[in-house]
Amino acid sequence: MELNHSGEGLVVRAPAKLNLFLDVGKLREDGYHPIDSIFQAVSFYDELEFIPIPGDDIELVEDGIAAGKKNIVYQAAEILRREVGGVFPSGVRIILRKSIPCGAGLGGGSSDAAATLIGLRKLFGLEVASQRLLGLGAQLGSDVPFFFSGGTARCRGRGEIVTPLDDIFEPPGIFHYVLVCPAIEVPTRDVYEAFDQLVSNEYMTLTTSAGVDSILRSSIVEALANDELLFNRLETVACGLFAELAEIQGLLAAEGFRGFLMSGSGSTFFGLCDNADDAVSMRDSLKGVVPDGTRVLTAINVPNWSAILES
Repeated sequence: MELNHSGEGLVVRAPAKLNLFLDVGKLREDGYHPIDSIFQAVSFYDELEFIPIPGDDIELVEDGIAAGKKNIVYQAAEILRREVGGVFPSGVRIILRKSIPCGAGLGGGSSDAAATLIGLRKLFGLEVASQRLLGLGAQLGSDVPFFFSGGTARCRGRGEIVTPLDDIFEPPGIFHYVLVCPAIEVPTRDVYEAFDQLVSNEYMTLTTSAGVDSILRSSIVEALANDELLFNRLETVACGLFAELAEIQGLLAAEGFRGFLMSGSGSTFFGLCDNADDAVSMRDSLKGVVPDGTRVLTAINVPNWSAILES
């Protein structure tokens, strides 16, 4: 995440995430599924601009989406305003320039929500402690807490228990990805409902033979790069629901990536490459064969930005 001043306002770049590993347990009594996942922030961004305006309104201008007051950005601004007594020092115009597709397993909405909470606190100098901001984020969505620090993290519970893993890339290393984003939204609810109907999940636990705990922390990067840890419990389910995902899965399998995987509950797939040149070459190759409307792009890891939260 990046914050930059622009006149009297503030511009925030909110990155997407990939799930490099995702295991899912059976439905809990509280209506959530427990997960065990490695989240990785990557260089694919939405942009939000926050501009003070006269009055006390929250004015949301959307580019690339049309959700209005149902937009999680508006909801984040509202929850923060209530937290500080129901009024900001002035009104605010929030311009959301949406690039990360919705229903893509990339956490774009969650990233936008965290960016809104951080951006508005910074813009208005609000006296809201960082831990309280994290709590507000968790109320908005399970993935939101990750986006207050980003980088690389293991996320458990329903996603809100975030353990940084940035040290696994010491000495610094860069993963190169090719992201394939089909022109469909995959409703998370539909994928999880299909997952719940699998008889094999009746006694499901989060312990897998190739889980994170089966690998030394110092070996996680090597295991990911060698396709020993890349895993998504929901991939087969989602591909069974959406023929477009099964098609893309087959295209990536034929391309020769070091490994490939679906992110979250879909619809985005990503392939892991050795270097930037390979990523560009495979991106260009895929552009000629993917279904119409599919976006294909390259990305790299974005490092931890927790210092922004404390600034």
